[in-house]
Order: sequence, then structure tokens, then C-alpha cells
Amino acid sequence: MKTYNFSYKKAEELKRFVTAQGAILPRTKTGLTAKMQKKLAREVKRARHLALLPFTQTI
Repeated sequence: MKTYNFSYKKAEELKRFVTAQGAILPRTKTGLTAKMQKKLAREVKRARHLALLPFTQTI
């Protein structure tokens, strides 16, 4: 299993785990453990709050 170091500063890396509509992909699709999925969600939300990632990608 590949280990990830999620950070809100790496918005390009986080985009891989977000759908075209802006939703975070579920664990079944990402293949992450529960602990890593929670860290991913926290970092995506931080990046959204700081406007590094959009909340939605459709207009």
C-alpha cells in the first residue's frame, strides 16, 4: 500500500481524490484506510477554506 502525506498546501495532489463536482471520493474508490481517509477529508476541507480548492467545480 502506498503511503500518502496529505497536506492542504499540495492542492494538485488533493485534486486526485475529489470528483468533478467537488465531492471527496469515498474509501471504496480511493482504497485508503479509515485513518487516512479522515486525514484526506480534513486536508481537503482546509484547502477549500483557504481557497486553494474550489467547493464546487461546476458553475
